[in-house]
Amino acid sequence: MFDLLIKAARVVDGTGMPSFTADVAVQGDRIASIGRIDAGAARVVDADGLVLTPGFIDVHTHYDAQLDWDPTASPSSWHGVTTVIAGNCGFTLAPARRGDTEWLAQMLSRVEGMAPAALAEGLRWTGGGFGEFWGRLHGRLGVNAGGYVGHSAVRRYVMGDDASLRPARADEIAAMQALVRQAMHEGALGFSSSQLDIHVAHDGREVPSNHARPEELLALCAVLAEHGRGAVEFIPRSFVSGYDEADRELIRNMARISGRPVELNTLTPLPAAPDGWEHSLRFAHDAFADGLRIHPMFPTNKLGAHFALDTTFLFDEMPSFRAALTRPPAERARCLRDPAVRAQMRAELADPRGRAFVFIWQICMIEAVRDAAHAAWIGRSVAEIAEERGADMLDTFLDMALAEDLQTQFAVEMPPSDVFDAMITQLVRDPIVMAGSSDAGAHLLSFVGADYTTRLLSEWVPRALSLEAAVARLTMFPAMVHGITDRGVIRPGAAADLVLFDPARLRAGRTHLVHDFPAASPRFVVDAEGYAAVIVNGQILLENGVHTGALPGQLVR
Repeated sequence: MFDLLIKAARVVDGTGMPSFTADVAVQGDRIASIGRIDAGAARVVDADGLVLTPGFIDVHTHYDAQLDWDPTASPSSWHGVTTVIAGNCGFTLAPARRGDTEWLAQMLSRVEGMAPAALAEGLRWTGGGFGEFWGRLHGRLGVNAGGYVGHSAVRRYVMGDDASLRPARADEIAAMQALVRQAMHEGALGFSSSQLDIHVAHDGREVPSNHARPEELLALCAVLAEHGRGAVEFIPRSFVSGYDEADRELIRNMARISGRPVELNTLTPLPAAPDGWEHSLRFAHDAFADGLRIHPMFPTNKLGAHFALDTTFLFDEMPSFRAALTRPPAERARCLRDPAVRAQMRAELADPRGRAFVFIWQICMIEAVRDAAHAAWIGRSVAEIAEERGADMLDTFLDMALAEDLQTQFAVEMPPSDVFDAMITQLVRDPIVMAGSSDAGAHLLSFVGADYTTRLLSEWVPRALSLEAAVARLTMFPAMVHGITDRGVIRPGAAADLVLFDPARLRAGRTHLVHDFPAASPRFVVDAEGYAAVIVNGQILLENGVHTGALPGQLVR
């Protein structure tokens, strides 16, 4: 007698080999048998006409805080994700000194777009080591979860406030190595860092990892070589342009000294550097030819952004915007009204690096307003309203935001493009580029990327990949890169993380705003259709999209 028996499914086992029809039996949290199975089971699921795959593994999330109040890691689990890897970009909540968690949470709030009210009410972490942070979630998870140990948290733990001011001394680097070493002993999946100028904390300073010299990064990556496992996740300063020579040398050295795969961020054409993605891809392939495992990611989620000026980080590359939007609320409004500040903004927009922001305002739409008196703005573009008023676009944009205490909700959506489709097709087919551009759990009022799994399977199969190849990109590929040995494939003895869906109905739904976080904080989510069951460690977590109440998730160490 098995615990669960899935009958007559089209099995896509995660390896990339052709699908086949079979029954799959589950005992406890493991796959027990595959084939024609006539034995009984406590629960039998008729899967005729449905596809059965391994559970999807999302390698780039920021669910560090959200798992405290949402064990299902929504909306990722709605889209077939059964394992999430958190702690990306160097932004983790552990290790943390007692009393310092508020600073780390505020940093997360600013750079990763998380509601301060939700963190204040929902986050139950008061400080401690990496193992303590994850260990407290034992028995409280719907999905499987694990994480990197983050550079900014490690730096803050060792250097205190100086972490946001200066390079580290040799003794401080040694102390940071000890913290990374301890985290690896306690189950960290690797080490993460980032050095983007756009990453500015709540205090107006660049995040701690941005102040690290190359020798510090290499010393911390070297700890992974001591363990022979884990991965490095990194976003360099010159990410947008396709990596300059200094960053290329740094990334190569990170791969060499760690001996581990290096995961880079999403390859996306941006107005300021439309061919940057090609330079990045060529660099990754050159590194692979030298024996270095470097994996950028491809985006299959819908590109665009939702934002309001009271919370956004999108304009932080422009010093005048960053200086204004990191001030206390009352000072922000005064600063944004100042003609001298607006003159500086115009000067920065005239710089070639500001072209991306001009592009945003040209296609930017008003999505929602706080004041009913402004309801006529909804669905119209900033450019259209500026022309109607006979006003400058920047002035119009700022005045509309200021009229609602910076809470006017704007939206930008990438227009259809054959060139963009051809680029994504190339990246999806590339054997070293990873799926995983979700940023799930972050930028909650900016965009939703958790639908990348559903969109890959429903919009890019079969025109770019076979179903079998696409499933492998979501399952076995990320499992192998991150050293997760018992997940990502359907085989006897593997963890029973499974997804059952109807390929004819599978699709990503609409993006919409909900207020379901602590303190009724808002976030954007994307619905999913076509998933019959999402199974985690042998238990059905979601049935037809509805949480069953089960909490079968395990810590991935």
